[in-house]
Parts: sequence; structure tokens; C-alpha cells
Amino acid sequence: MSEAEFTLLLTDTGLIKEFDPYLLTILQWKDIDIYRQPVSFLFPADVHGRVDKLVARKQVMEKVVFPKVPLRFKPGGFINFDMRIVDKDGGDRQLLFFKPGAAEDNSPDAPATADMYSFFNFVEQVLDSPYEGDLDMTMIEVEALKDDSLTEEQRASVRAEVEANLKGKAVGGQIGQLDEASYGLLAAGDFNEDTFEKELVEVASKLDIHPGLMGVRTASVTIDDRDIDPETLRRALSHTRSLFLGEVEGDENALDTLSAVLDGVEHHRNLLLSALKNYHFRVSERFILDNRVSIRVAALQQGKCIIDGRLRAPDELIVLPDHPDVALQHDLAQLDEFARARTHRAAEDKQRVDFYELCRSTLVQEEFYVGLREVLARYSLPAEQIGFRLKGLPPAKRGGLHWDKVYALGADGHPLWLDRFGDVVTAPDSFGFMQGGYIELPKAIMKKLEKHFDGKEMMSGLVMTWQKQNIGVVAADLGDDRLRRVAQDLGIPMTLQEPA
Repeated sequence: MSEAEFTLLLTDTGLIKEFDPYLLTILQWKDIDIYRQPVSFLFPADVHGRVDKLVARKQVMEKVVFPKVPLRFKPGGFINFDMRIVDKDGGDRQLLFFKPGAAEDNSPDAPATADMYSFFNFVEQVLDSPYEGDLDMTMIEVEALKDDSLTEEQRASVRAEVEANLKGKAVGGQIGQLDEASYGLLAAGDFNEDTFEKELVEVASKLDIHPGLMGVRTASVTIDDRDIDPETLRRALSHTRSLFLGEVEGDENALDTLSAVLDGVEHHRNLLLSALKNYHFRVSERFILDNRVSIRVAALQQGKCIIDGRLRAPDELIVLPDHPDVALQHDLAQLDEFARARTHRAAEDKQRVDFYELCRSTLVQEEFYVGLREVLARYSLPAEQIGFRLKGLPPAKRGGLHWDKVYALGADGHPLWLDRFGDVVTAPDSFGFMQGGYIELPKAIMKKLEKHFDGKEMMSGLVMTWQKQNIGVVAADLGDDRLRRVAQDLGIPMTLQEPA
């Protein structure tokens, strides 16, 4: 990485505090012109608001390069520089300016691939920066990164090559990992899928892998709205990711522009709210099977709405946790309808435990607990017979509101079904409230155990330990026969019956 052409030191309020004399030579300002001026003075007027927001941020990604930002040339016009931001002791903030392309960091300590949330924060920062070029949010999936025919070493080599390649194409050299085989990056409107595929063919040749296994798939969203508020942007990017990965439904035009994504989100929200208003919903029942004795031991109730004449789960249409208002209305309506129908069961069926699949954003809303108590009282239901399946919770060691509510549900007697398998393994004594509930073994961990020499023995030991505590181990939503066989080989006693 080259040395900076010049630097600016800012106060914690964004005023210019110190500057290199070379800045005056290049931009032809006098020190009296810029000393104690807001830093936005040096940028075009139409980006002043974004510059002020950017330098006021509490968290700055110091490795991020903002490319070709325009600085005001006193005789007229602007000169472009790449820019980085560094936090200094005492709350000061330093801006470093480089010749375009000279600020790239290819050193061994360059930042690793960001998780998708950090990457989305980066996208927001770029939109708040003075960068005025065209921007696309490009997503790419490489099939080889999830191909079981490759060895772990081959996959690791492919991953390293893919990430290095994408960082070279990404604004600021920043890429985000969307899942095990997919990445997101900001591209300056010039990402070329054909060129990337040719580069991966060379990677395959170098690693002695058949080129056909690479399997590249891409999609791009043009960011056509630079003034979108941060929360709306986060929802849009989360929805974009889910569209690309096939987690929510969308047509072929759903990923053209950011505004088109937002229009699609609003359309799907309205479809769901209309279905709830008109009572076009019902729960869909699936059974937990005990493979040791081939009997059904409990049921999972999943709320669905009738959209376009067929039952759909809300998270097929939107990223439900991003819409707590819809999630709350949906979950309370479905619970009430399910509880009403449950009163008409035969006496022996009423003793069976039912788990309702609860959205994690509903979990943290106080209105849900008011509604839940009303439902239980209205239909004379004991808490011990109504459990909740909760997916995607943050790690237990972080604590926070989600886990406060989980512990409260357990204390009230509701059985719980969680997918935080790793938390239960590392701190089993903290999960006594799980008695009568289930721990779900995620597919990613199942695949690792399958390949581990002692995986089957370890899993068998864990199953026996939890059975003594009256906690079941369940494999769910496996999707294919191979993984169901893996679950059986590992000795996982419970599986969720696949939907018809």
C-alpha cells in the first residue's frame, strides 16, 4: 500500500483540526481558508450531508477504501482521491487521501471476509460517503464451495482463490459472505460475469478440479436510491440476500434495482396483511417421529397464509424477522386459531405437546405475551402443552432481550425447541429449562460430525446425556435422503416429518 498523499485530522465534531501542507499545494487553498472549517467544505455541496454522517459515525471500518472521492480545487472543479478513515486517540478522526488505486491493501493482515451484517454496514457507509459513481450490489455463488465431491483442502483452496479474486473487484476491497458458497460485493457498475467465470476456469485448472464443478451464478442490484434511511436499507439488503439464496420467492425482475426490491417487499407485506385481515390463514401440522420406536411423539404447527390460492409460510415472501409488526399480527392470529381448533380434538390427542414455530421478532415484543396469556385462558390450555420452536437466535453467551424472553417462556412451563446446538453443548448446565423440549442439530454441524472420525461416538454420547435430562435431539428440514441417512447413522433419535 502506498503512502498517503496527505492527511486531515478532524475534531470529534468534524472540524478540520490539522492538515498536511501538501494539501494546500495540491488543492491551492490557504491555511486560513480551511482551518476549523467543517470537513464537508472540501466536498461537493450535494454530498455535505453524507460526509457529515460518515465522519460522525461511532464505528468506522479502518480498512475500507472509499474510491475516487471528489475534493474541491480552489480555482474550480474537483480532484479525485481514494480515501480512508482512521480513529485516533482522544476521539479525533483522521482522513487519509491517496492517488486513485494506491490505497488498496493486499498485505497479509488485510481484513478477512466480513459476515453479511458487517458487509451491509459497509454498504451503508459507502452510500453515506462522497463516492458518486454507479454502484451495484453484486451477489455470486460458486457451486464448488458446497460440492461434497471435493476434499476439504480443495474447497479451502477454491475459497481462497474466489475471495482474493472478488476483493480485487469490490469497492473498498470489501466482500461479505452470504452463506457457505455465496458472497456479496459492491461493484462500480462494471462486474462482468463472463470474465469471472473464465478466471474460475483457470483456478480449476490450477487446482486440478474439473471446470464444470465450479458452477458460477450471479445477480446484481443497481443501487438507484442513495438517500434511503439505514433501517429501510438494511431490510432491502436482507431481502435481496434472501431472494438470491432462494429463501424467499421473487420473479426474475426482483433483483434489478434497489427500489424494485423495496416495491416487492411492500407488495408481499400487503398480501400477508390482507390474508390475515380476511382470515385466509391456518396452521400446517408436521410430526416429530421417534425413529427408535417409529411413533409420533409431538407435532410442529407452522403458521401459513393463503396467497394466490395456496398455503405459504410468511418467510417464503418476506424476511419475517425484519417486519415485527407483520410477525406479531401473524403469530397471534395463528395461535388463536390453532388453540380454538385444538379444543375439538379427542381427549387423548389433547395430551400431546404441540410446538408453534414463533418468529424471533415476535419473541421480544411485550404485546405477544399479553396475547398469549389471553389465548391460554380463553381455551383453558396449560402452558406445558404449548411449546415454541425458535430459530436463528443470537448466541446464548451474548445474553440480551431474546434470551431473557426464552428463559421466561421456560420458567412459565412452555416446552422449547431451539437450534442453538453449540450453546447447549458448551454450557449444558445452563439449559435446564429445556426439559420436555428439543435441541435441533443444524445441517452444517451434522455434515462436520459425519466427516469426523469420532463424530458418531460423540453424537451418541450427547444424545444419551440429554435424554437423561428429558431433552430430545431432533434433525429437521434435511431436504434429501442422504442427510436423513446421516442423521440415522449419527443416532439422532428424532426427525421432523418432511412436508407433503
